[in-house]
Amino acid sequence: MAMKLELELELDGIITPWRLVGAPTITTADQRSSSASSNDSSNDSISHAAFQYRELIEMNKKRSASAAAGASSGSSSKKRKMDGVQKYYAVRAGFQPGVYLTYPECQQQTSGFRGAVFKSFVSKQDALDFVAGKKVAAAIDEPDKFYAVAVGSPTGIYTDWTEASEAIKGIKGPKYKRFATRAEAVGYIKQFGNKETIDALGEEGRSHPEPEPEPVFELQPEERPAKKTKPVPEEVPGSGPVEDVLNIYTDGSSRANGRAGARAGLGVYFGTNDKRNLSERLPGQPQTNQRAELMAILRALQIAPLKQAVQILTDSQYSINCVTQWARSWESKGWKTANGAEVKNQDIIRAVLARKEEREKAGAGTYFKWVKGHATNRGNIAADQLAVAGADLSPV
Repeated sequence: MAMKLELELELDGIITPWRLVGAPTITTADQRSSSASSNDSSNDSISHAAFQYRELIEMNKKRSASAAAGASSGSSSKKRKMDGVQKYYAVRAGFQPGVYLTYPECQQQTSGFRGAVFKSFVSKQDALDFVAGKKVAAAIDEPDKFYAVAVGSPTGIYTDWTEASEAIKGIKGPKYKRFATRAEAVGYIKQFGNKETIDALGEEGRSHPEPEPEPVFELQPEERPAKKTKPVPEEVPGSGPVEDVLNIYTDGSSRANGRAGARAGLGVYFGTNDKRNLSERLPGQPQTNQRAELMAILRALQIAPLKQAVQILTDSQYSINCVTQWARSWESKGWKTANGAEVKNQDIIRAVLARKEEREKAGAGTYFKWVKGHATNRGNIAADQLAVAGADLSPV
């Protein structure tokens, strides 16, 4: 019986079948009548095959040794070490915010969503914190390459070329560039990106960040905003006379955001011991952080006096963008995104816009201001605590 010479060879830790092309047939005892010259030729071929096999083994050993040596230093080691690590793709602004385990899933939620914000992490908790809008400390292995996509779909700053290349694929006139630091990448986005793209960077995109409000328990002098908007006095929330602007802090929270079994709550803070302070469970589905942030704004506007000017202070840039920038474009397209998909959370967004319009007809302005979340601002901290408590309440 004849059989081909087949060997298994371990290359880079992967066992793969290795077949010698033109391998000789090894004869059995019944076939020993073959000519001696044929046997000699077969034996020579087998010896040559064994020699090739030994050479491949030696080559593999050298390659493995080289890889092990490089793992302790050099930029190439980072890629090798990360290959076997689970990445968590955090989508802060997209069709369905949350944490995803594969890049294609992440891309489904961000491709075509203008101003999408997402990032990959090796820590699940860091990914969850990023989705929740919290500041996440830089990883130990800080990326040494940053790809800025100023014109693409979606735009943003990437640390992986595979992801960045997907954002510019099929785009007419894309603008992108690689940088050694994130700060340079941010600068490129600010130079070549549109307003929506820059706003999606959040605090990084601000040329002159607005100062944070002082503790809400103290009266503040009138402050001139950096933008051309009506000056808004910094009053103690809920304490000023009816003609003054009422400052209301709102926040949303979601445990296990983006996953099955998530629990979300919302918080509305008017001031110390104010009976209007609110802590509620987010009604309906999905129980996401962004829906909770938007619902907190809606509840604040529902509670506030119809004829009193209100300023909503929130750490959700997404929510502010929804009701002050993106809504106009969505509405003109029948509440569809650029790729024709239904706008997420539009039920709450449209309700906020309707209440805002109702207030304007009554002569009361509605203003929005971004504040840094989870820092030292007492109003934001209080709203966050109310939102966290709301997530623990029974489903509505």
